[in-house]
Amino acid sequence: MQKRLFLLTASLWMSLSVRCQVTDTSTVAQHAPDSPLALYQSATLYSPHLYNGPRYHIYDSRSKEHQFFESEDWQPGSVLYDGQSYRNISLMYDIFKSYVVVRHPERAGLVQLQSERVRAFTVADKHFVRIEKSEEKGIDVPTGFYQVLYNGKTQVLARRVKERQEQIENNKITVYFPPKDFFYIKKDGVYHLIRSKKAALALFDDQKNALRKSLRENRINYRKSRDLALIQMATQYDKLRP
Repeated sequence: MQKRLFLLTASLWMSLSVRCQVTDTSTVAQHAPDSPLALYQSATLYSPHLYNGPRYHIYDSRSKEHQFFESEDWQPGSVLYDGQSYRNISLMYDIFKSYVVVRHPERAGLVQLQSERVRAFTVADKHFVRIEKSEEKGIDVPTGFYQVLYNGKTQVLARRVKERQEQIENNKITVYFPPKDFFYIKKDGVYHLIRSKKAALALFDDQKNALRKSLRENRINYRKSRDLALIQMATQYDKLRP
């Protein structure tokens, strides 16, 4: 009797396991974190679908600087991949080659996600979205990942870039990855590359005096903190605009 009960229980468990393996993770993500489905998702993050990209190789490992966003260590994050949401995974973002990199959980090696299938990702609480250039849709920005700095009626975005440079030091080649940032403001559905404080104020021409005052009152220097200045200007503009 006990043996028959054991076999019945095992059969039921295997049936539930198979059914769970085909669960759409985008649906799972909609449940509360403590729900059974959410708990199952956190235990089954190792979906083969997420790890089907090409192998990623660490290059320039002896360089004085690294090619990653903020840190060359693994950082907590999430990714929206092929319409499915994967949370609580470790990521690195190679901003020189514009690759989102994950570590394969079951075998040694790193995997670079296929960029065109990544719609958005978060790394160390920084949120990035993929924007694709399209003349038909009037999107005149380089295709790639953009950090969302402010997301209101007006949107502030940053395209983080690193350039690879070589220098000869003590008869050895030393590699550097100096960063370079490009800031954009999306206003009324149109993306604008912001190269200066003057350009940003011209975009907000109807409220530029109020925005200058807001920067002064909050002691934000545009040259020293372009991101903070643009966030402050966009936030204040959204409050003032009709």
